[in-house]
Amino acid sequence: MISLRKSLLACLFTGLCSSVIADASLPPSLKDGLIAPLPTLLQHQSTFLALGDDIHWRDASGKSLAQLKLPAELLDWRYPVQLQTGKIISSELVAATVFLPEQQPGLVALDPESGKLRELLRLPTPEFKIENLCLSRVNGHLSLYLLDERGTAEHWLVVDAKGTANAKLLRRLPIAPNCKSCAVDDEQDLLFVAEEGIGIWAQGASEESAPGRVAVDLQKPFGSLSGSVESLAIIPQGLVAAVAEEKQLALYSTNKSKFKQQQLVDLPNTDEPEVVKAVVGVADKNSLALVVGDEKTGNHFLFLPWDSVPQKKSPHTIVSITPDVQTQVMARFGDAADDPAIWVNKKRSQKSLVIGTNKQQGLFVYDMQGREVQHFNTGKLNNVDVRYGVQFGKKVVDIAVATNRDDNSLAIYTIDPKNGKLRFSGSVATDLEEIYGFCLYQNGSGVTYAIPNGKSGEFQQIQLSAVIDQKDRNSHVWQGKKVRSFFVKSQPEGCVADDKNQRLFVGEEDEAVWTIGAEPNAGTQVELVLRAGDVLVADVEGMGIYQGKNKNYLVVSSQGNNSYVILDATAPYKTRGVIRVDLDAGRGIDGVSETDGLEVTHANLGGAFGEGMLVVQDGHKVMPEAPQNFKYVSWEKIRTVLALE
Repeated sequence: MISLRKSLLACLFTGLCSSVIADASLPPSLKDGLIAPLPTLLQHQSTFLALGDDIHWRDASGKSLAQLKLPAELLDWRYPVQLQTGKIISSELVAATVFLPEQQPGLVALDPESGKLRELLRLPTPEFKIENLCLSRVNGHLSLYLLDERGTAEHWLVVDAKGTANAKLLRRLPIAPNCKSCAVDDEQDLLFVAEEGIGIWAQGASEESAPGRVAVDLQKPFGSLSGSVESLAIIPQGLVAAVAEEKQLALYSTNKSKFKQQQLVDLPNTDEPEVVKAVVGVADKNSLALVVGDEKTGNHFLFLPWDSVPQKKSPHTIVSITPDVQTQVMARFGDAADDPAIWVNKKRSQKSLVIGTNKQQGLFVYDMQGREVQHFNTGKLNNVDVRYGVQFGKKVVDIAVATNRDDNSLAIYTIDPKNGKLRFSGSVATDLEEIYGFCLYQNGSGVTYAIPNGKSGEFQQIQLSAVIDQKDRNSHVWQGKKVRSFFVKSQPEGCVADDKNQRLFVGEEDEAVWTIGAEPNAGTQVELVLRAGDVLVADVEGMGIYQGKNKNYLVVSSQGNNSYVILDATAPYKTRGVIRVDLDAGRGIDGVSETDGLEVTHANLGGAFGEGMLVVQDGHKVMPEAPQNFKYVSWEKIRTVLALE
């Protein structure tokens, strides 16, 4: 085995691999069946998980260290995985397989310390023959993909971040048809799929990933592959593909989702290598141990060198928190829910409301439990905001105002301060060609301004007031007077006003967050707050301000990496942390992705929201798959994980 390893090292460093004999002696008990090398060593020697008529954990000599009398096929594993059974927490290797003859997918757990091998979980038997399977670990959750060769896959949560083993269907997703194998790169959040006769594809692995795939490599003449790929294995920032017809392994670098074939390794002692399993760092940290399975010639064990480049880490680690409440979903699939606002009931805070736009339909109103209590079919509304104590004739009302993309107007709804009932109250026209984002600003004198923006980059400041209706002298209508315009260079959307400090914060989607004085006489020049980059990942979307006891915080949707950046809302606008809203399997609430709009309040809304809450739009609803909705998150959670004042 040592001479083999030296020759392979030489071949990969020189690129001359055509004559290498990639074979090493394996004991009879490891020669046949499906086996995978493991990262668990025994007396500094490799160990293996072996499947066939039984499931075995075997040492390098082939001796069985643990056994489950269960026939099984197909295999993937993760280690270490935290498992919780009652009050006991253990760190174990978890492997996914298909139990026979039922064709039922499930998990087994191996505790290397005790040597105990046990069945952990069974999933429902799918209504298709499982072509292959692969595990994925994102944000501490372990999930399982089951491939159907007809072009779909089921994605199941199997162990949540708390270590609880429980099968929950996350989603069904389209993949390439005639798929032979899959593998997930957890670090890069990529699902790789091998399509028979075509090539290798990559797509997002997280349950929150948007649909769509890109080619890693295709068969000639469209790519560099000379034959069909039968099996895939993940290596650090790389991928190994078994090309059966050519008796080769193709090695790819996959750093930052850029795919490049690095080496081809010939396997002349094989007939048709159909399975490849890999583990890194068994011999040393820069080597791979691989088992290549061949139905006719059995299993072949080899080492390969592999140097991975450490990925650049963000200066701020993304911290996961879970949502507390989710709203009822929209009535239809597609890009619907967009932006929320929070109306605080000043007398009965637990009766406060979340008001959300549906840009296919109108305005929707939810209570603190996420139940829909009102809706208005008033057009393609995009962004919404709320202000209090606005004079409307002889009455003082609260208002919600939204941008209406049907006619580039402002749709205005009055809110009864006593019971929270909304009523459509009229519209104010604008001269924006494509109205888009929006916020309200109310100064210390009680003057209320609407601040809509257009896709051109223009922001308008429009003073709102109620005047006597000339057609009905006993009623009032809304009137708008444009008092200022200012611009960013490309498409904006997000906007929020800090009323107390008379400042506006505005988002330019591909570029940055900017600030400008909120009063009409504050000029037209915006100042930089935070540019899009490694921390704030474009698109820059919704934003809100939390008015804390000691500090004010600006919350911005970093849509490009499904996170939220929290900054000081005063210069020099120091970044305080980055959070992500992750799924809560126990409550059956999925995580959040592709957030457009958000809102935050410091008001005590009772219960979990005693310190206020953050409301975010969820662009991709799963567990189960459904139309979009909004999620409520306790501010106390955010303050705690980021150690905010």
